[in-house]
Amino acid sequence: MLAPDRPDFGVPPESEMRARVAAEFPDAPLVRFRKVRPMTGETGRDVAFCGQVSATPPEQPEPNFHLFLYGRTAGTESVQILGSESLNGYRVGRKLIGALRRIGCL
Repeated sequence: MLAPDRPDFGVPPESEMRARVAAEFPDAPLVRFRKVRPMTGETGRDVAFCGQVSATPPEQPEPNFHLFLYGRTAGTESVQILGSESLNGYRVGRKLIGALRRIGCL
């Protein structure tokens, strides 16, 4: 999903990212994050994070985490939620999977 860039009101980039990723699960009572890592962008102004997110209800004993990618450049903001089927089917590409493992998102 792409959205126009919003003005920066002094919110730390990670807090903004967490709010934006959580907004992808509007009916979830609880959104949990783990293995959140910043990623280097092509320019110094780009903001990018990867990690794992779960919108599993708190009463469920095992949360079901999905890989997420968040990116914000000067003109756009994007959030991608990738399920395990994307990783198992190599839809995201072997090079990307290797890079995400090296920085600790997987």
